[in-house]
Amino acid sequence: MQKSKVGVGVIGVGGISSYVHLPGLQLCPDAEIVAFCDSNTDLLKQKAAQYHIDHIFTDYHDLLQDPAVDAVVVATPTVMHAPIALAAIAAGKHVLVEKQLAMNYAEAVQMYEAAQQAGVVHMTAFTYRFVPAMRYLKYLLGKGTIGLPRHLRVARLQEVRETTLGWRQNRALAGTGEVGDMGAHRIDFCQDLIGPIARVVSLTRTFIPERAGPDGKPIPADVEDFAIFLAEFAEGVGVEQGAAANFDLSKVAKGREAGGRSLDEFEVYGTEGTLIYHLHLPHEIMIGKPGGKLESVPVPTEFLVYPGSPRDPSVGEPTTVFRYDEDFAFIQNILHGKTDIPTFYDGMRTQAVIDAVIQSAQERRWVDVADVPVVTTPLAASTKV
Repeated sequence: MQKSKVGVGVIGVGGISSYVHLPGLQLCPDAEIVAFCDSNTDLLKQKAAQYHIDHIFTDYHDLLQDPAVDAVVVATPTVMHAPIALAAIAAGKHVLVEKQLAMNYAEAVQMYEAAQQAGVVHMTAFTYRFVPAMRYLKYLLGKGTIGLPRHLRVARLQEVRETTLGWRQNRALAGTGEVGDMGAHRIDFCQDLIGPIARVVSLTRTFIPERAGPDGKPIPADVEDFAIFLAEFAEGVGVEQGAAANFDLSKVAKGREAGGRSLDEFEVYGTEGTLIYHLHLPHEIMIGKPGGKLESVPVPTEFLVYPGSPRDPSVGEPTTVFRYDEDFAFIQNILHGKTDIPTFYDGMRTQAVIDAVIQSAQERRWVDVADVPVVTTPLAASTKV
């Protein structure tokens, strides 16, 4: 007999879980948060009390043995993504994993192949696919509004305080810095909208090699806080031959503010016009046609939320609340076997680009992206709960 709700265990209850996953799951009528796991016992108890969760664990293996858990959200340091996801898959749980998906491409391939073989629903948390403006931009590109895409400009410039980033400033725990943090989302944008990236050339810097800890003492940071790179797309249908993109990523852009108010732009220039999205205006896009000028266009109602989402797009901070739809989409894909979410496949091919960007910066040359197999059949999905 099928359960009426999907029981979700959240592994890693601080940071992004508090900001996105917990409020997102609470809005989903078909989900029930049934268990928490975190190595920080004080935080674990605090969140359990806040969300009235009785089943709490400090070891994810114990959570995965809980029969009430049908699916898990993995929001831990990157180094733990693969071990936890693989254990969850082996236990028959559906899995949503934060970006970047893995420490490297080989790990991401292992995760994807295991999830496919097990037939569980798998999702990479590419939150920005759920921005209303991005959903509408994808629709307009698909219907040929600006012809064939030729080149893209992608920028994410923030001023992040020079205090500790925790595990995110440690390469052994995070895998990468800005390339995998903010860059992963933008790489996924490009590949979802345009097609596979074939090769890259990059430059990275660590401008702040030490960040102040809670006690004021400096803590070494060995990941990049700035990156620029050029990307060439593979030749394919629906894109101008020679299509390319330039990426500009920074956590040290002084005066650019942080979060949703900082510079976050995605510009697509095609044979018949231009489409532009800005994060701080998630309910509108800009369209430019030959001989004219850029004009702001509101996102139509049907693109303001993920299909079926109970979220009211007029409620809350617009640069935050769209993110809740990703958890709703995860649950709907478990229940109905859809294939319209960013999966481990998308996380895997993004990881291939991340690895190439880091290698290019180290070797100071163009690097070919790993030849990720093209999926020609629907991704595995299961309606078992």
